[in-house]
Amino acid sequence: MADVFDAVTSLDFHFSSANSDPKKGKLKPPKPYPRWWVTQSRKSKNSPERVAKLEDARRRKREREQVIAEGRIA
Repeated sequence: MADVFDAVTSLDFHFSSANSDPKKGKLKPPKPYPRWWVTQSRKSKNSPERVAKLEDARRRKREREQVIAEGRIA
């Protein structure tokens, strides 16, 4: 069923792209239907870069809350 869904959305995308106004820009291609057995090739949710960014954001939040509590900024 996922393959059928992907085929129909692909057909709809191509039909819409062929019959749309080229001045309005390109349409985004459809995302494939998620399949539980296929792992995502994107970065994992716990990649070292993401964890480092989250920790940095949490540190900045704590610092800002401390400055607000001290009354240095409103």
